[in-house]
Amino acid sequence: MGVIPVIEDPGNDTTVNGGTEIVWHAMPGASVVRVAGDVDLSTAARLRTAFEAALEESAWVIVDLRRAESVDSVGLGVLIAVREAARRRGGDLLLATASPFFVSVLRAARLDALFTLFDTVPRAITYALKPGLRSPGCR
Repeated sequence: MGVIPVIEDPGNDTTVNGGTEIVWHAMPGASVVRVAGDVDLSTAARLRTAFEAALEESAWVIVDLRRAESVDSVGLGVLIAVREAARRRGGDLLLATASPFFVSVLRAARLDALFTLFDTVPRAITYALKPGLRSPGCR
């Protein structure tokens, strides 16, 4: 199976006053949520809204963290909740392009084993679209 390119969709942009940008794009079989800025208390409500919309389109959600900056326990809580919701629907939440800082926060919180991490968004998409992964808990 080939890699499916991700197309920017400015219609799903939830940027507010030049702050954190959260953009999601649905494609057949998966949704991609891009976060540029903070994954924390100040963005939790907007993150939840974007993830809920993405989950309505697909049970497989890839989070592009390439431009994510700070992360706190509230932001991690949102990611955990979305992961659980995705798994209940037969999918999963996959993290892609996380910075070394973001990964160190996951490790410090002992959450690195909870999430599947990918070094690129296309690899995460390819994994999500792989045949045979359409059941919860399948790794």
